[in-house]
Amino acid sequence: AANPELRTEKLKKGKFLCIPYAKDTKTETPADNMPAVVPTDDQLFSESKKETRKISTIKAAVMLPFMTDGKGNRDEQTRMVEYYEGFLMAVNSLKEKGVSIDLYAYDIHNNSSSIQTILNRSELKSMDIIFGPAYPDQVKPVAEFAKNNNIRLVIPFTSKGNEVFNNPAIYQINTPQSYLYSEVYEHFTRKFTTANVIFLDAEDGDKDKADFIKGLKEELKSKHIPFTGLKGEHITPESLKGAMNHNMDNVFIPTSGTNVALIKLLPQLIVASRDNPDYRMQLFGYPEWQTYTHDHLASFYELDTYFYSSFYTNNLFPEAVQFSSDYRKWYSKDMLNSFPKYGMLGFDTGYFFLKGLSQYGNKLEEKLDKVAVTPIQTGFKFERVNNWGGFINRKVFFVHFTKDFELIKLDFE
Repeated sequence: AANPELRTEKLKKGKFLCIPYAKDTKTETPADNMPAVVPTDDQLFSESKKETRKISTIKAAVMLPFMTDGKGNRDEQTRMVEYYEGFLMAVNSLKEKGVSIDLYAYDIHNNSSSIQTILNRSELKSMDIIFGPAYPDQVKPVAEFAKNNNIRLVIPFTSKGNEVFNNPAIYQINTPQSYLYSEVYEHFTRKFTTANVIFLDAEDGDKDKADFIKGLKEELKSKHIPFTGLKGEHITPESLKGAMNHNMDNVFIPTSGTNVALIKLLPQLIVASRDNPDYRMQLFGYPEWQTYTHDHLASFYELDTYFYSSFYTNNLFPEAVQFSSDYRKWYSKDMLNSFPKYGMLGFDTGYFFLKGLSQYGNKLEEKLDKVAVTPIQTGFKFERVNNWGGFINRKVFFVHFTKDFELIKLDFE
């Protein structure tokens, strides 16, 4: 009863449980001259209900390792600056719609020693929202500060650390692995209900997806979806055909997300597909495949490919085209070819939360699903992790390269 999500989800490693205290069976006696008055439901609701408070000017802080002292990693610095540049574009877009924002930016470098000096600044206690920090060891002091001063904290990058489980002020954008995988498993088994799954181990030496594969196999077993596996030199067009079922969707999943694995597997899969056109074949994979799309686009289309991701943008989407053009005008450069694109991440997170605060003020937490935005890259589906914790973003897309040369982003809501 204290963990209603377990009615629909399995208990998995890394999940936090609510364990209630035992109730005290003693009955307290009211003081001699004090009548025991039981408040009505209306009185209780009236006491607990917060009045809606609009925010005339939103005070927002960005705390990131810009490393203006030149001592940090150059690539990391470039990504942080790009995030902030996209964030500034979100502020500008909202300003044009009449939203007033006071923005404060702080360089917290790439260490934890500079954090406390910044947190001691008097203006920080008056913030409505803070974006950052970037590194796991910097999160704890900022999270404690946000909790003590009733300030929302949006953590854009890291998914490590347990602060979100006991701090109601936190919004974690990057989904922790256990939550991400459980979302993917659910969507996979809903999408491929009549699947015959074949795991392909290219023996590229990378075990990066071992946890994902292990969990998916457990989920497939529980849903009675058949699966098998092929390894290394045994992966040939003939063995691929032998593993397939003529009456089912044959979904091939590499056990590694690397480009090396793809380079080894794609030629075998292409030959098997061309030699057996009457079999239904799909290829399923990982977020990092976005960075290899340019190399394998034709193969992805031919193999009816899917991959999951929390971040995705198609460079042909009108919103993405417009944003890239505006970014170039503002900063006289293109965004880094990275996954995710940090400029778009800065825009999406800034726009979502600042717009939400401008619309709903202190009631934002009750209206998160009502914040109407069209994300360029990052989807948002926030769920509170428990009664005393913060929010985790559980949004996952499947991206589908169809045999008809269409590119579709599948949204499961």
